[in-house]
Amino acid sequence: MKKKPSRKKEPHPTFFVLEGEIRCYEDGTMLQLYTQIKQEEWQEIVYETIKYKIFLECLKEIAFPILEEKWEKLDEYFKLQMEIAISRMRNIDALLVANVDQTTIKNEYTKWMKMNAVKAKQAIEEIKQQHRTATKQWLDELGTARVSDL
Repeated sequence: MKKKPSRKKEPHPTFFVLEGEIRCYEDGTMLQLYTQIKQEEWQEIVYETIKYKIFLECLKEIAFPILEEKWEKLDEYFKLQMEIAISRMRNIDALLVANVDQTTIKNEYTKWMKMNAVKAKQAIEEIKQQHRTATKQWLDELGTARVSDL
């Protein structure tokens, strides 16, 4: 009988989100973290981590295309790490993860990002235009040929 080849385990850091920032638990696994904190803190970690993962998804799907920004490998890495963290949380406390209303969170982020990404793009375009105008005026003052005539 042939032995099944063992899959190489890739170490993934234990990332989570708490108080609005990504944190890394360096002393062990998600299960070990779970056993060392209060239930209220665990609930907050689960909720914030899910919320942040949805935020990253909405950035990738909604805001970045509107802003014409490129989704980088580092962005994808953190999105993947949040998915791994949530999977680990689901293995520990499936009911708590299931009770987070991800659809409502995604709808709120979608609405907010569509509105604000358009505003941001307009503001960026205004600033670029102001920069072009100021540069033309400055170069016109320096040279004999008017840049604005070119």
